Amino acid sequence: MAKQADYAFGWFQVCYSNELGVRHVRPFHAFGREFVLWRDEERQPHLMQAYCHHLGAHLGHGGTVCDGVLHCPFHGWQYDGNGQCVAIPYSPDAKLNGRHIEALPIKERNGTICAWYHPCGEPPSFDVPVLEEWRASGWSRYRRQYWEVDTEWREIQENIVDSTHFHYLHGVNSLADVRRCEPVGHILNVDIHHQFRTPHGVRPGFIQTTLYGPYLAIVRFRIADLAEMVFIDAVTPIDPGNVAVTFSLTARLTDIQDPDMSLELVEEGVRQVSEDVPIWSHKTRWDRPSLARGDGPIMKFRRWADQFYIKDHTSRPADTHATA
Repeated sequence: MAKQADYAFGWFQVCYSNELGVRHVRPFHAFGREFVLWRDEERQPHLMQAYCHHLGAHLGHGGTVCDGVLHCPFHGWQYDGNGQCVAIPYSPDAKLNGRHIEALPIKERNGTICAWYHPCGEPPSFDVPVLEEWRASGWSRYRRQYWEVDTEWREIQENIVDSTHFHYLHGVNSLADVRRCEPVGHILNVDIHHQFRTPHGVRPGFIQTTLYGPYLAIVRFRIADLAEMVFIDAVTPIDPGNVAVTFSLTARLTDIQDPDMSLELVEEGVRQVSEDVPIWSHKTRWDRPSLARGDGPIMKFRRWADQFYIKDHTSRPADTHATA
């Protein structure tokens, strides 16, 4: 499984927007490290290394927000959203240059808060995708589903191109027809068509996925004119060999013959991923798998995924102290 140095770079989901209120401070753990997540009075979220530069207090446990800065609960040191210490209240003449902690780039989009991780601290090289259907007329509110899985991100996202498992594991009526697997830089577009069993007989449908880096994907799942859903597939590494998988699912609501079929499709999507979880948790990963014709473009996915790793890089130890 992945080691500390093997985490891929990219945008990852931290939480939902409504889970972080104004002046709210909370701890957050990802990539084998401790962070502090907080929101200032201007409603801007921030994600920073957890430990105060002073004596190492965890800012996510007891830290407070006032006038746009985060106050350490131990000695009152104050940090802005960039992680820079801006005041030491009992030592007003102290030099503040170099007294900073790491802050991750962060964006709030689609009702979620996402942050950028790079093992070398490089700035974002691509953007967080926009889900047009979020809050659009005729679409349901998010159905939120969370799984914690003992695996790594590649096993989760590789399912997108593993076309055969839909039939054998999930009971989809047909073997898949992979129409497209097209890498374009940090994006991977996948288009898979199936024949689905429905109350109205077997109908054609598709699963169209666009991966935006390793940790975020937008998936569109449609069965003829009967049902349609869209969801954000988000994977967040927690520790080596352990990830959080969060699906944010929305269904198209119409007045056609079966207005609830799209909502049923959402539940079916959740059921299918729940079937994947024990497979992911107990399988091993072969670097050179024994593949057969019809398996889907698995090696093409793996070649695309390789670009998000920094070769010959030794990452910093978890939660290192930011020195001057």
